[in-house]
Amino acid sequence: MKKWGGWIIPLFFALVPWDISKVLFPPYQSGSETQTTLTFLRIGMVILIAWGAWQFAQGGIRKTFRRMVGAPLIWAVIPLFIAILVSLTTSLQPRTTMVEGMRLVLLFAVGVSMALGADRKVVFERIFKVIFVMATLTAVIGLIQYLSGQWIWGGGINILGVRRVNATFMDPNIFARYLDVSILGTLVLLLRREWYLRIGIALSLIIQVVALGVTFSRTGWIILLLGLIILAIGAAEHGRTRWSMLGIGTLGLAVLIIIPSIRARFETLFTGIGALGQRQHLLKGGWAMFIEHPLTGVGLGNFQWALENPYHYLVPWSDAVTRSHTSLVTVAAEMGILGVIGMASFLLLLTGMNLRVTNQMNAFAQVVLISVFVVWLSSQGEGRFFEDPMVWAFWGLSLAIQWKPWGEDWDG
Repeated sequence: MKKWGGWIIPLFFALVPWDISKVLFPPYQSGSETQTTLTFLRIGMVILIAWGAWQFAQGGIRKTFRRMVGAPLIWAVIPLFIAILVSLTTSLQPRTTMVEGMRLVLLFAVGVSMALGADRKVVFERIFKVIFVMATLTAVIGLIQYLSGQWIWGGGINILGVRRVNATFMDPNIFARYLDVSILGTLVLLLRREWYLRIGIALSLIIQVVALGVTFSRTGWIILLLGLIILAIGAAEHGRTRWSMLGIGTLGLAVLIIIPSIRARFETLFTGIGALGQRQHLLKGGWAMFIEHPLTGVGLGNFQWALENPYHYLVPWSDAVTRSHTSLVTVAAEMGILGVIGMASFLLLLTGMNLRVTNQMNAFAQVVLISVFVVWLSSQGEGRFFEDPMVWAFWGLSLAIQWKPWGEDWDG
């Protein structure tokens, strides 16, 4: 039963890109979307949690629980759940807060199940190979969208003739986030000599970079640029990898120059406050919620409802966007200062635990850490952070690394 985790966990990562979209079996042309409660990711979560519960029992419930609470990384989530419980006491919509809180509990269970099964190097290798393959596949789908103008999966965004592709994802920014995780993670594995640069990998990276360009996600572009700069500095002693990153950077620059719509989108970054676009009133609304409810916030999951109701005067009548696009603002508005402390604790402890082992373990701790921060940085432009299943999956992988007895062979 335990060996199944070596395949169930990569399967979960394979299902994620197919389920951040809104539907299970969408039409293959633009059209209305059919809501459904049965989705690929939920099926994967049920399988993974059931398998994790079995592993928890097989290892001895008391013994496994003691092992779990003894891991510092477990305590990274405690401030977050305390903030959720406190926010429930003053929530504007308690039922919504309870539902969203239960969703995070389930995602926490996903992370723990992940930790119980990712106990071998081969599992990590399969996971990141799956992410790389799925990123390439969705990149191809995205390029087909861009060239054909047909939104293959669940609809896309077409503003003033600019086709912002989303491939199988609900939003172009989430698609860009996934591509960044794959591109930067692959470069780290190349840098640390876990993977070796081959024609197939090089072509796939090119496809992913081009697809990232046509998401028109400014946040996604900036994250890739920052990541390349950081990795290039760290790769000073590795000429081949440095040239690979330089090649990707050159490709990105070429795409910026050749495609006028991408260049025009990039130039909006330099238009001052206007670059925020619809986010201006979202930031104002979130700040107003935080100022009026500094300790507890308006309740987990209540940002959109609050902005449409008691804070509706902050939303222009011409703008119907009311979902937060900045996770830090969302957390502060919904859970107050306790929520901000919870987010900071989560990130700082996860960073510290991964940095402790980056020299002991081949690249994977570094890739996990970079992936979490890609999601966090991306969530400042497209507000999903704790709601993203990838965050909890990577947290679980970090916990697995922490649990590993470092006196043992990692390949064992």
